[in-house]
Amino acid sequence: MSGLNFKNEHKRDFSLVALVVKVLLIVVVADLAIHLYSPVTGGGADFPGVLRTIIRSLIVAAGVYLFFGRGKSLQDKESAETGEAAAETASNTDEDEFSQWPNIDALTRTPNERGLTISILELMALADRYGHKLSIGMVKVEGLDDLEKSAADDAMIDMAGLMTESLRMPDRIGRFKDNVFMVLLPESDIKGAIVVADRLRLNLDEGKNEEYADELTVWIGMTEFQRGEDLQSLLDRVEAATEQSRNEENGICVKQA
Repeated sequence: MSGLNFKNEHKRDFSLVALVVKVLLIVVVADLAIHLYSPVTGGGADFPGVLRTIIRSLIVAAGVYLFFGRGKSLQDKESAETGEAAAETASNTDEDEFSQWPNIDALTRTPNERGLTISILELMALADRYGHKLSIGMVKVEGLDDLEKSAADDAMIDMAGLMTESLRMPDRIGRFKDNVFMVLLPESDIKGAIVVADRLRLNLDEGKNEEYADELTVWIGMTEFQRGEDLQSLLDRVEAATEQSRNEENGICVKQA
């Protein structure tokens, strides 16, 4: 709405300037016609009068420009600065909004450690009670410390997007730690987890930005939940699988209970 109002004001200013210019041209033409008509009627050419008319017209034109033109330029500049400030405020507000959500990571806008833990406990309860399959994965990113903060943040955002695109609709991805993502795979056994791990590896390798492709290394560990086990046991096993993936040729380790 504010943009529409600005356009309307800009249009009105332009119309006013155009009107003043038209009136000024009419006055100039009329004065010149009078002075040029004088010799025809025997009055003689009034060259000083013509010169005064031209000078007067130039002064009026300069006044119109200074009053309207410069004022419009300042208004445009102020409007542009206001627009930039509004955009920056909107961006900061958006980030602040996500930071106020206790279960969402403000950077990647995926579930954080709290949100993931709640989801894992819910899925574990369902799997334990109804015998549903459940696998989880850990994706550890190394080399972020070698990048500038903005580049490291961009890398985490990019990888979160790539992994989200690699998963099925029921699957979930989140930022578990600063440089660690967690993948939740409901209704997936260990074989399904292997398929997902391979797809994650492929998409991360193919979609990795050239700016940080050589600096970052990704390790992937997968494991399947066993009925009756607790959360800490499950997390310890998937973390052990992630560490062991360093010794695997493809950087993936799948660890059975």
